[in-house]
Amino acid sequence: MGIKKVVWGGVLTISFFGPIATFADTISGTAGAAFQNWAITNLNQNGKPYWDNTSLDGTNKNVGFFLVNAPTAPLAGAPGALPYWGNTFNSATDSGGTADLNFTFQRTASSSLASLELEVAHNANINEFGWYNTTNPAVLHPIFLGPDSPPSSDTFSPSAQYGLYLKGADGVYYTQSSLNPSGDTEHQHFAVFQESSATGAESYWIGIEDLTGAGLNGAENGVGDYNDMVVHISAVVSPAVPEPSTAALVLGGCLFMFMLRRFRSRGLRPES
Repeated sequence: MGIKKVVWGGVLTISFFGPIATFADTISGTAGAAFQNWAITNLNQNGKPYWDNTSLDGTNKNVGFFLVNAPTAPLAGAPGALPYWGNTFNSATDSGGTADLNFTFQRTASSSLASLELEVAHNANINEFGWYNTTNPAVLHPIFLGPDSPPSSDTFSPSAQYGLYLKGADGVYYTQSSLNPSGDTEHQHFAVFQESSATGAESYWIGIEDLTGAGLNGAENGVGDYNDMVVHISAVVSPAVPEPSTAALVLGGCLFMFMLRRFRSRGLRPES
């Protein structure tokens, strides 16, 4: 494949003058799915976890190798072996690790920041990434278009419950795989890795496969390498705005100090 070089999270603070990072968005999926731990030693391209396959771009080049910044798959700012969303995986025995075919996100941030970190795809010039409202998945909201290349970033403000999509050469692929084109509804095109699990400080790296199972034609274990697009998502940090009651309290205090100073400058005392 042609290669383009590279390229929901925050803390709520109560502070009058400092910045506030809004809560990041959270993920929900099929019963039994959760974030699964894995190690560099699990990167043997045996399809376990589901994204650990031999890439058409060359060995040791699926999304896992990029995340750990392997010599064969360099990635600036690589976060390491982050837990991924899916079904039970046993790292010790290198078994399990199938994909959760249907998952979505719950919005807790007013807006989020998406950063395009990597594209290793022949279709990079046409791939489109964005979000959709789960109540109306036919309406797509693009974040990155084909001409965009790493490093790029953009903010987005999704619906209360939303999913992610990739519009590729053969159709639109959703985090809810049941919405995929006919013949591809059992194929999860997204691999979500959690950079931070702290409540209110979550952030994610998302690896995406842009070919259908039929398009892979048996390559990459018929599933994908998930390095066609890698996106980092976090919350947008916005300036703090004091609550009206807090502002009134501070203003009242300032007015009192001003009046007290005036009294004293005139040699008067305020009435007790």
